[in-house]
Amino acid sequence: MSNPVDLRKLPDDLPRPEDDGAARHLPGMRVPEIELRSTAGGSVNLGKIGGLAVIYIYPMTGNPETPLPDGWDKIPGARGCTPQSLMFNDVYSEIDSLGAQLFGLSSQDTDYQMEMAERLDLSFPVLSDSDLKFATALHLPTMDVAGMRLLKRLTLIARDGVIEDVFYPVFPPTTAAATVLSWLRLRSRGLETRPDLASRPAVIYSRSSCQYCKAAKELLNALKIDYQEIDIVETEGADDQMVVVSGGRRTTPQIFIAGSHIGGADDLQALADSGKLAGILGTG
Repeated sequence: MSNPVDLRKLPDDLPRPEDDGAARHLPGMRVPEIELRSTAGGSVNLGKIGGLAVIYIYPMTGNPETPLPDGWDKIPGARGCTPQSLMFNDVYSEIDSLGAQLFGLSSQDTDYQMEMAERLDLSFPVLSDSDLKFATALHLPTMDVAGMRLLKRLTLIARDGVIEDVFYPVFPPTTAAATVLSWLRLRSRGLETRPDLASRPAVIYSRSSCQYCKAAKELLNALKIDYQEIDIVETEGADDQMVVVSGGRRTTPQIFIAGSHIGGADDLQALADSGKLAGILGTG
């Protein structure tokens, strides 16, 4: 008997989507008042949702009866819509308890989405923007695949119809739910969600017991790079803040150079060895 497929697992070699700046205009925009058909029946007007709304937008889910387009896994940002939806479903009750409404959204029609929502037993509605009116109104990033115009993966957090924060690109897709959950926890406690990480040459999220953190700090000191250390155990909310600013990463260290996330200790060492670190700092 074959082993069951783990729908939450993704291949390790998926190509990473680049931040092309296509979502930088979104914070502060009003959510368009457009009726979108819902898998829960009827329609939803996201522009009229009061309070917090989380809208995770994805290209397309697979269907057991319909193969995905050729080369799907090779397209940066394409693979992972089913795992992403399942991960959001896993934390739906906590998102709800933090006062936010959760919606999925794609350009597939409602019948296609209904099959997915029922098969995955989703607890929240998925909305159809099949005519791309919502995407067009917000100038959302899209991609053309096999004759289809699909929405690129991103997450919007809106309050009273105004977009408050945006996560783009989202990679890997399985980190999206954890990132949103950490953002909501910080906001519920009145803590800062996105500090100004560009105010220092380097910022390192660490913990005292982490040997990789020690190695990263030693390298920064050897390179004479001034840095701010944020201990995620000793600093209130720093563990969730690290998840938000790093795009869902929970391991330490998480290092930022000139406001840009570069990853962990090995990533820092690789940048130093390649000579690219000076370019990021603007000193090369």
